[in-house]
Amino acid sequence: MIAIGELIKDNILVENQKDIGRLYSKSNFGKPTSGNKLKLDIIEGVFLLGEGKIKIFQNKKEINFQKIVEIAAKKITNFEIKYLVYKDLRNRGYAIKIYDKKENIAFNINQKTEGPFFVSVFSERDFLNLKETNEVIQYASKNGNILWFAILDEEGDITYYEVSKIDIKGKTKPHIFSKSKGIFLKDRVVIFDEKLSKNLFEKEFYGKFFGEGLQLSFVEALYLIEKKIIDVFSIDGKKISKDKILKIVQKIQPDIDLRIIVFKDLKKRGLIVKTGFKFGTHFRAYTKSPNETHAEYLIHVVKKDFKSIWSEISRAVRLAHSVNKEIIFARVDKKIDYIKFGRLRP
Repeated sequence: MIAIGELIKDNILVENQKDIGRLYSKSNFGKPTSGNKLKLDIIEGVFLLGEGKIKIFQNKKEINFQKIVEIAAKKITNFEIKYLVYKDLRNRGYAIKIYDKKENIAFNINQKTEGPFFVSVFSERDFLNLKETNEVIQYASKNGNILWFAILDEEGDITYYEVSKIDIKGKTKPHIFSKSKGIFLKDRVVIFDEKLSKNLFEKEFYGKFFGEGLQLSFVEALYLIEKKIIDVFSIDGKKISKDKILKIVQKIQPDIDLRIIVFKDLKKRGLIVKTGFKFGTHFRAYTKSPNETHAEYLIHVVKKDFKSIWSEISRAVRLAHSVNKEIIFARVDKKIDYIKFGRLRP
């Protein structure tokens, strides 16, 4: 049987009790309202009409699919992407409901077997705003919900991500190293102390061997200077202060200040941290010795107001997924928020 609904303002009202039983009690469409009626959101109405499960009238005249879409597009911001995500998740068996309590969340899913979930929807032409994302994650967490992002491309295909904060931690404890010196070259620092080089590499995997020496990245060198493990000298044998080295490095690598903040925090959290350049990120991170495991995380350091086109995010997530790693954006504000994007198949 086909249900009958009347379009009144922004909702579709269903009065027949048998129709209400099928739509609400059996299939979880709409919300009961006064007078024993069922109120359907217009997106639910478009879906049901497209599935041939309802006829919709306005002022006693039947509305076809094109007409209801035109009406919905005028009333609902980004109607088409919301509708297509709603339709996809409904057809996958999810009890999805319209969510109107927060602007950046489109839907709520509350399954008996899993969830609950909030779903935010985007067009591929939208921008990821990581500050807003952080706020939505906090809202979802406060309400006990898992957060999904659904991104719709120009052909109507949908990519889903689970988005969350992660309390990233490793198992490496800090070691005590003897003090030595490093030589400042053009874009790295090299230690020629054989004992220290061996200890730094074997115990916490600093650097990479450089003939008989150990070459350090700038971020590693600055960290070891701060820890008073090395002093740095020019090739002419003159000691270079930490402040002067930092100024030199800032010209070569303008984002070094953000990188060092995250590097220090990751080390404090017990992680082995190495460059992530080959994966297109700032760092790759290991929870335990690289001799025991591959890097579990790719970490990209960003400012607190970081924005990006979705194709860049899609590329980062897919690459991380292809090498069995998780992509994490380290958003640097008063504290560091580690935000993970995990690809999922609902």
